Amino acid sequence: MKISPLDIRRQRFKKALRGYDSAEVDAFLEMLADAWEETVETREASSRELELLRARASDFDRMEGAVREVLVTQQKSAATAREDARREAELIIRDAQVKSDSMMNQAHRRVQVLTETIRELQDRRLALLARMKEFMESQKSMILVEENRVKAELIPEDDRLPGENPDDGPILELSDL
Repeated sequence: MKISPLDIRRQRFKKALRGYDSAEVDAFLEMLADAWEETVETREASSRELELLRARASDFDRMEGAVREVLVTQQKSAATAREDARREAELIIRDAQVKSDSMMNQAHRRVQVLTETIRELQDRRLALLARMKEFMESQKSMILVEENRVKAELIPEDDRLPGENPDDGPILELSDL
């Protein structure tokens, strides 16, 4: 049963013999009605405030849910980004390793080619030196043969002309001929 302050103010009691003082009862009822009115107003204000707070709490709950979703999404994004970065780093490392291996293989092949070329050039050099030595030996032999022939063709001292000195040069130069 709901009792309003107006109900308290309108309440009237029957008069009875040896009953309560009606002025005192009216004053008490008025005081009770004021207190009740104040309580009802406080209750209504509290109810409004409670509704407002519930609405705000509901808003906060929704915002908290949204924030949680954002945080979860961000955590997933961060985890995905870390995983992608890790994979990218692995790919870069693998690519660098493959390139490094390729460069090392090329360098080894180049060293082998250069080593073979150097050996071949050394062999050619030795062969050229051997041919030069043979040529020099053959030229030396030819010079000795020619020297012996010239010596054999020398005019004996007995056949020299009178007054000719062995140190004298030829009478005619080859260029004069």
